[in-house]
Amino acid sequence: MTLAMEQSTHMSTIESPPATHDRLLADAIARADQDALRTAYDLYSRFVNGVALGILKDPDLAADVTQEVFVRLWQRPERFDAGRGSLKAFLQVDAHGRSIDLLRSRNAAARRERREFEKQWSTPVASTEELAMTAVESESVRSALMRLPEEQRTAVAMAYFGGYSYREVADRLGVPEGTIKSRIRLALRRLQGVLEAQAA
Repeated sequence: MTLAMEQSTHMSTIESPPATHDRLLADAIARADQDALRTAYDLYSRFVNGVALGILKDPDLAADVTQEVFVRLWQRPERFDAGRGSLKAFLQVDAHGRSIDLLRSRNAAARRERREFEKQWSTPVASTEELAMTAVESESVRSALMRLPEEQRTAVAMAYFGGYSYREVADRLGVPEGTIKSRIRLALRRLQGVLEAQAA
């Protein structure tokens, strides 16, 4: 190949439009080329993480979404169509969708945990479901919360007042989920005594 031809070929490669580069990258990933996936990750992972973080407001969850987006690209590269937009835009849409799904799932789990928590507050001695909801604001219950052992108080605060699911509390505190549930049950027994005393 002459020098002129080599220069022409080199310039053609440099000036390839982004769509062509993205298509080649996706095709390489479809052939299980790990280097191509690594290239895509190096190019776009910070951007994808930024999209997820903007929605979730949690660096750990954003990192999980970022990893999932690139795993999905690796597993199903055919979902990307270079004719419909850039790879960056495709990953942005995927990150946005996965973040919204995770946020909805997290909120639903928190609502379920709160309902379970509220049921455990009720007592057959009196109709205290309504009392439990209002007594959270009372000085006596706040004082009772402060008298709980720190590990119980932290679990209750995160699970109920912080809106985290039991699993999320366990993950953040680095203890088994069953331990978190036990701590909350013990805390509830103490707080239940306060509610019953107020209802008497």
